[in-house]
Amino acid sequence: MLAKARNILKTLNHRGAGEIVAVALIILFIILVAVNPIKNLGETTSQGISNLNQQMEEVLNND
Repeated sequence: MLAKARNILKTLNHRGAGEIVAVALIILFIILVAVNPIKNLGETTSQGISNLNQQMEEVLNND
């Protein structure tokens, strides 16, 4: 399996596409690493907005 991948990369490198493959792999790695923190940030933001809305409703209803 590794030999097959190595041969593919060698073929691509001869065509000048090695840099493109490297950039694509780096972007893929960054996306895979960043997915969970971004998801958690979205959930935290959503919870914060919900809490703020609830507090605003309580304040406005008490007046």
